[in-house]
Amino acid sequence: MSMRVVRAMLIAPALLATLGGCVYRSVEKTTPSPVVMTPAPMPQPAAPPVVVAPPATVTAPASAADRVVYPQGRWQLFGDGRGTPYYWVWIPAGSTLTTAPVPPTRPAATSVVPQSDRTYTFTEGRWQLYGDGGATPYYWVWIPAGMTPPAPPMPPQAG
Repeated sequence: MSMRVVRAMLIAPALLATLGGCVYRSVEKTTPSPVVMTPAPMPQPAAPPVVVAPPATVTAPASAADRVVYPQGRWQLFGDGRGTPYYWVWIPAGSTLTTAPVPPTRPAATSVVPQSDRTYTFTEGRWQLYGDGGATPYYWVWIPAGMTPPAPPMPPQAG
C-alpha cells in the first residue's frame, strides 16, 4: 500500500468527524399552547350561626368574647369565673351543642397535676386540663369525640 493511501485512510475519518458537526439543521417553528385559566372558586356562604343553649346550671358570659370562630368550628366559653369556673367547649361547624358533662373540679393553683390526671374521657368526648397552675391558671376544655380542634384560647381572668 502506498503512503498516499494510508494517509487518506487516516485523515478521512478525522475530516468526517470535524465536518460532521457543520450540518445545517432546519428549525421548526411551533405555536405555543394556549394558557387556560379558570376563575377561583367562589367562597361558600358561611353556615348560619347555631343557637346553643347551655345546661341550666351553667351560665355563659354575655359578651362577644365568649367565642372564637374557626372555619371548622368554634370555641364557646362557659362559666362565670366565680361560682362556676370558666371552661371552653369545642363546637364543630354545622352542629349543635348537646349537654356536655359538667367539668371536673379545677385543681388548686399550688398543686402540680400529673399528665395522667389531665384527661377525663367519656363516650361523647373528653375533658382536657390546660394550664400549669402557676403563670397560666388551670382550666378545663371539652373536646367532642373524634375531633382535633385548634388549641383553645386562654379563659378570661375571674373578677
